Amino acid sequence: MTPASRACRVGSGPITQSDFIINQPGCGQKLHVLPYPNAYHRIVLRGNQTNNQFTIIEGLIYINEEARLHYHMNEDEMFFVINGTLQFAVDGKQFCARAGISVYISRSVTQFVRNINSKPAFVQILFAPSGREKFLETVSIINDNSPINSTQANLLALNHGQVNLGEVSKCEDLNCVSDNGTLIKLSLYSIRFMFISIAFYRTINLNKNFKRYLIVD
Repeated sequence: MTPASRACRVGSGPITQSDFIINQPGCGQKLHVLPYPNAYHRIVLRGNQTNNQFTIIEGLIYINEEARLHYHMNEDEMFFVINGTLQFAVDGKQFCARAGISVYISRSVTQFVRNINSKPAFVQILFAPSGREKFLETVSIINDNSPINSTQANLLALNHGQVNLGEVSKCEDLNCVSDNGTLIKLSLYSIRFMFISIAFYRTINLNKNFKRYLIVD
């Protein structure tokens, strides 16, 4: 292990009762996840570090950047908005998610997320089960090459269980803008996100008859 990797992480490989992982801010593989110049996120935890239970990524979503309407066939997804404000469309319902809000979306449920008029929104995203990193590593190469081949990106997504549906027919005017509050302390909210994530994944395993999406404020 190199000194640089030691500074980012303590513990490695699949998590066990005697193992742990610490990621410092700015650590993790950096990937070009969306077809925008600044749309880089980092992989916080990979499947081979979580017994293939989940993957976590994090990054900024800048104004007018969006993940277009799509759904996942293989993963459930959970967003935690740490800073800024995002507008979601989930299963046809549109709403704002401001700092401190968590949004859970079940697989096969349509979703769209966009920064309408906010300062850069910092978000952590959990995918369960793991495996999402394999798609992100490949689509990052496509997004690095301009002009972006959207047909190739859509086919790649489909091969990884993501069905892209294009644009939302209409974005409602919900005034999804940032408030004047101070930046949320990342450390405290990361801990909260971890506990929510663990509870959420255990709930999935224990009971499959849960809501198709859930907002936690």
